[in-house]
Amino acid sequence: MTQDSHRLALWALFAGNFIIGTGIMLPAGMLNDLSAGLAVTPATAGLLLIAGGLIIGFGAPFFATFTSRLDRRVLLAGSLAFYALGHALSALAPDFTSLVILRAVTVISAGIFTPQAAATLGQMLPPEKRAAAVAFIFIGWSIASVAGMPSGSLIAAFAGWRVAYALMAVLALVSAFFVWRTLPKGLRTPPLSLSAWRAVFFDPVLILILLVTLASGSGQFTLSGYLVVIYKEVLGASPALIALLLSGFGIAGVAGNFLAARLVGKLGVETLIVAALGAILLGLIVFGSTFGLLAGAAVSVALWGLGTFSSNSLQQSRLITHEPALAAASVALNTSTIYLGQAIGAASGARLIAHHELLYLAPVAALFLTLAIALSLLAGRLTRRRVRAQK
Repeated sequence: MTQDSHRLALWALFAGNFIIGTGIMLPAGMLNDLSAGLAVTPATAGLLLIAGGLIIGFGAPFFATFTSRLDRRVLLAGSLAFYALGHALSALAPDFTSLVILRAVTVISAGIFTPQAAATLGQMLPPEKRAAAVAFIFIGWSIASVAGMPSGSLIAAFAGWRVAYALMAVLALVSAFFVWRTLPKGLRTPPLSLSAWRAVFFDPVLILILLVTLASGSGQFTLSGYLVVIYKEVLGASPALIALLLSGFGIAGVAGNFLAARLVGKLGVETLIVAALGAILLGLIVFGSTFGLLAGAAVSVALWGLGTFSSNSLQQSRLITHEPALAAASVALNTSTIYLGQAIGAASGARLIAHHELLYLAPVAALFLTLAIALSLLAGRLTRRRVRAQK
């Protein structure tokens, strides 16, 4: 491939991750409208987040194993086309139960696309360019919060949640075409063997890195899955103000990802991950200590946003850098832990909301983030010890 072809392929994967991220976050942005339109409580509507998290969380390693021999262009474009079909059918769902089932099936695409897009870069680019490229395509995820999630929230408020799902279907289909036209034909990753999975599970550093992702995701989704409910019930926010706050969160996320991409070469992945997790924790502390105040909500989501997406992309880079030969397996497992964290966090948040204990959402989330920081520091210590032993 020429340099221009590589650039187009990177942009296609970037756009695909934007679509995947928007679709994953869409129910969280529409929770108030889904709850009203389908006559369920917000806690019940949170099942959409839980179901999606569980399917990807447990399914991503299997998706990676059973699709490893497929042409990357066919796999990635096909997963986006399937995403389009799932959202189109969701727009026509007759009831909440049908929507949950469709959600569980549709998110299979996310379990395939995101980790396999990262692994595909390992086949396309030289080692020195991979970390920056992974960080770049994950900016698509953060932009999904800037534009996708707030737009979905507004569209659902003024045109209905079915229209939002239908628009997602169209965008996913366009993205599938873009990926099909730009990725090279015949590109494949090495098949994942049982020995590769065994090597990941017996590497204590990799396991600790994955647990960092799990704890961080659990903490964030305890609160983020229900932000629109809190903004409406506690702040009395209008749909426009809710969208503005969500946009602020996303803008901070994009800024954090760009900063991470620029600083990773100077400061190192481990240092930046702790800084990113620290920003999230600080945001949660501000949110809890200023609960019910608009200014506090705005400041907290800005701090939180700085760390949320950058920590995800840095975690992917950390796994790839630590053991490149196991990247396909470890990145797939990282995707699993992201979505298992979503399920754990969404379930924790739903329980608190069902018992009208909104005030405890931020403290519970902060406990998860504190655990993530401790695990990350321990992983860094073990890595340095291993390096010293090899000298």
